[in-house]
Amino acid sequence: MQDIHEMNVEQLESLKKKADLLIVSKKEQSVADAYEEVVAIAASVGLSIEQLLDYGVQKRKTGLRKPVAPRYCNPENVVETWTGRGKKPRWLVAQLNKGAELTDFLITKE
Repeated sequence: MQDIHEMNVEQLESLKKKADLLIVSKKEQSVADAYEEVVAIAASVGLSIEQLLDYGVQKRKTGLRKPVAPRYCNPENVVETWTGRGKKPRWLVAQLNKGAELTDFLITKE
């Protein structure tokens, strides 16, 4: 094979076109190989690829986190609760700003 430093512009352009075609071909082959792997994985657990993809969509919709029981409750309105995750609710922030402690709102299990 000729050293690219010794090639003229026409030869380099030809080499570039061949390389671009080879890159496209290899990418297409990689996608085809990945598809076959996914089909084989689905088949190994007794599913079609469509069923496997539907499972993934449902899993994403329901989320991976399990529901968490509330840990804090507004004593003025017991319907208002907070799990302790995420942003604090307004009722809790207002009480904390008045000097209350977070532990004042803990739901105790009797």
